[in-house]
Amino acid sequence: MGERYLKYYSQEPIRKNSVVIVSDREVFIESIMGHPAFADTSLEPVSDKALASAAYVVSERAMPNYFIKKDEQTYIHFYQGEVLEPLLVRSLLHADYIVTDEMLPLDLREVMSGAVISTKEWAGNLLSPKQANNAKKTILMYCGGFKNNGITTSAINLLHNLDYERYRVIVIDTERLHDDCKRNFEKLDPRVLRLTVVGGMLRTADESNAEERLFTASHELYVEFGPDGFLEDEVKQLYERELRRILGQTKIDIAIDFDGYFKYWTLLLATSGAERKLIYQHNEMMQEYRKKLGVDYKHRVDLNVIFLLYNYFDKIVSVAEHTRDLNEAKLRHLVENSAEKMVFVHNSLDYETVLAASEEQMDVQLDEGAFYFLTIGRLSPEKNQKQLIVAFADVVKKRDDARLLVIGNGELKEELAEEIVTLGLEKHAVLLGQVVNPFPILKYCDVFILPSNHEGQPMVLLEALILQKAIVATDIPGSRSILEDGYGLLIPNGVVSLAEEMLRVMDEGTPNKRFDYVAYNKRAMEMFYGMLE
Repeated sequence: MGERYLKYYSQEPIRKNSVVIVSDREVFIESIMGHPAFADTSLEPVSDKALASAAYVVSERAMPNYFIKKDEQTYIHFYQGEVLEPLLVRSLLHADYIVTDEMLPLDLREVMSGAVISTKEWAGNLLSPKQANNAKKTILMYCGGFKNNGITTSAINLLHNLDYERYRVIVIDTERLHDDCKRNFEKLDPRVLRLTVVGGMLRTADESNAEERLFTASHELYVEFGPDGFLEDEVKQLYERELRRILGQTKIDIAIDFDGYFKYWTLLLATSGAERKLIYQHNEMMQEYRKKLGVDYKHRVDLNVIFLLYNYFDKIVSVAEHTRDLNEAKLRHLVENSAEKMVFVHNSLDYETVLAASEEQMDVQLDEGAFYFLTIGRLSPEKNQKQLIVAFADVVKKRDDARLLVIGNGELKEELAEEIVTLGLEKHAVLLGQVVNPFPILKYCDVFILPSNHEGQPMVLLEALILQKAIVATDIPGSRSILEDGYGLLIPNGVVSLAEEMLRVMDEGTPNKRFDYVAYNKRAMEMFYGMLE
């Protein structure tokens, strides 16, 4: 269906004085045709051709997911209080007029470009266009799928801290979110319009071929045509149309790829036409480029394209100064004007939520009198939990009261569980899996330990500092950016040093400088706002 519609959409001119009505109710169709606005129009039967070429489109239900309102069309939607499912929200974003006596949610009303009119105004033929609110700017964000990770936490925190007197926000994601991701999606500030993408892209053969060239030969195109020319017009057209299919007429002032790992979303935002475009780097990106799961590189296919797309963004935002310096040094040969474009902005905090959550009851039973180390993070190679477990085995040989708790899920779960059994640590080391509220455990533990091989700016370290926990972390740029002024202990990355330092902190403690999280968060938001202007 979408392919046929796209053909008409691209080729058929708008036919004046024609209307197509999307409804199964004869009484509704008759009432529309009896309205003064349609006195001189001819009714077209519903078809892809009519949807693509009629001067007026009138509907009382969600439009097909492939429908895109043309500039020359007038789309009128009658809303009667139905549940605002994603397909219906998409339709309302396309509408020039929404006829309803219901109260639409503020997060939706603020971003809609169409005017909301009452049934009385409709009956009186009072079709006044919506007055634009230029006092606020509209931000469109992709946040990475809302997995249980630091990117999700930092996105949720940022949007809780945002000044909604200055900005309105749309967060887009796939409709195929897993249950954990859906729960995280729902944690967003209620003033954010959460929009899931329904349906697939509309594409011509030429556009598909150009996209395939980009995905398979991006660096060859970059070498031949340079940073401004490697993205072919057909690809730009494909993704510009896709964003219009998703958002209708919604005007976007600021586009933010807060994730920076998936080429579909990066392309969507890079070609958005927003006045200001930002893309985030939450890690040491060349380390991410090299990261393997088994024999496969996890991010390489996408990053081959995304690194070049950095040239289509105004700012490339790392989450820590050390991380920015490293990323700029490694990627400057691919990014024009990299010294100016590659910047850093600290992650923001939701310290009130952390403090309140830490007071809740723990849902695990711990040994009294034991000394607890805790690490939190995805069970993934860069988090280095296997080396930590190996080092911890040496600690247990000398201190039977030592315990290690590991919170998180991931692809290494079975391998880490086997390692615990192999080393005979079943009574001393426990994989807790994903914990809904880890903060009571974090507050209880003696030392938080982060053994990562690379990080951007670890959110979990900031959360540990809010709770004034003793911290041990491997000396990598992301952790150093937080702990280097005496907020925790930075140690060499290796089995021997991990074991030695864990034993030492059990006897001597760690540096524990008080962290002013209020001042830190104020500065983080000032840095963020500076990127938007």
